[in-house]
Amino acid sequence: MGNDRYDAVIVGAGPAGASAALLLAQNNSSVALIERGKKPGSKNMFGGSIYRKPTAKIIPGFWEKAPLERSIVTDELWLMDKNSAVKVGFTGLKFNEPPYNKFSAIRSKFDAWFANKAVEAGANLMTETLVDDLVYEKIGLLKKKVNGVKLDNGEIIYADVVLIAEGASANLTQKAGMRGRIEASSLTLYVKEELALPPEIIEARFNLEPGEGANLGMIGYPTSGVIGKGGLWTNKKSISLITGGYLNQINAKGISPYQLLSRFKKHPLIKRLIAGAESIAYKAHVIPKGGYENVPQLYDDGLLIAGDAAMMISGRRGSDIAMLTGLYAAETIAQARAAEDYSAKVLKGYEKRVMDSFFMKSIKKSKSAKKYYKDHPDADYLLTKAANDAAYRFFEVGVEPSEQKIKKIKKEILNMEPTKKLITDLYYGFKDWGIF
Repeated sequence: MGNDRYDAVIVGAGPAGASAALLLAQNNSSVALIERGKKPGSKNMFGGSIYRKPTAKIIPGFWEKAPLERSIVTDELWLMDKNSAVKVGFTGLKFNEPPYNKFSAIRSKFDAWFANKAVEAGANLMTETLVDDLVYEKIGLLKKKVNGVKLDNGEIIYADVVLIAEGASANLTQKAGMRGRIEASSLTLYVKEELALPPEIIEARFNLEPGEGANLGMIGYPTSGVIGKGGLWTNKKSISLITGGYLNQINAKGISPYQLLSRFKKHPLIKRLIAGAESIAYKAHVIPKGGYENVPQLYDDGLLIAGDAAMMISGRRGSDIAMLTGLYAAETIAQARAAEDYSAKVLKGYEKRVMDSFFMKSIKKSKSAKKYYKDHPDADYLLTKAANDAAYRFFEVGVEPSEQKIKKIKKEILNMEPTKKLITDLYYGFKDWGIF
């Protein structure tokens, strides 16, 4: 497998690991990028979106060569009931012009391309390789420092620093004592189906021109009473359809991922959008949603934690935040290398970068949302039910004065939800939905 010692070993070739590997290799560090899948992205899943500004910090002008699907011009949030949807959204055609805003992408293509950029810069990519444990060296009477990783075949790869970017399961992070056992209530399970459709049909159904894309976020009906979301993304020649929610609630209700997705596809509005489509891929993926309280210890002597393993998720934003944690880790490791000091004292600079970031401020602000949804698991259901009932009443043509109709609508909403709870549900809903 080449050298048995590197400046840095990175566990996980997703966005966080690939970002760090690329930047370190460009800084003339020797890097081993270890991936347990057949190729980077082979086990990853998202709807999903690649955001231009954060990604351009890692690879300027990436959109000119990266395997992207469509530039997103339409974002919508659907509050769905069994045969209706209240829609909130925006279409900005300027977003289809350079430098763009965000893109739909398929992770199996994008992650492989991204990791290959690190390889081109000099990183050593090892696929189908499983890290079993960390290796330590004594640095004092009672202290020890991470000194590399042990593979499941017994081989040891030494390094001055190890960056764990292993994903939501974070078994290695737990083994290292950086966090305790993660509870099912801090994880969400999402399922995705990719459905092939000709480009011209996609464009006609979503009112798009060639190259333009749409993202639809959905709450209410898609999750069968579980707190979570549904979503639809348009790709070049396919549609990505996802749904899911908190793992503990899915378990408690005895819902299988396939059931959840199958029910979502049968909704009359979704059926119209995917009519005639051919299923070409099906995946399930666990995403950390523990929030600020569950962020693990991010550094130790010779060790850093990034991406999903570090609980770096804010609303629908995960891949771009992972890239930025990889960037911050690479910057910190470069400083440690210059100082020839990989102690926790120096690596603590990584935590400061993360804690001062815009996304950590968002994660902190959202920490109360998890508790609220735990106490009020009916919040999204009541909001979507109230919105759709009110919309049916409002748009129904009758023989009563408009003022009388609106009074009745208000009364029906208040009968379903007291004013205080309605306002609070909306507040936490917008916190949780993020940018849909």
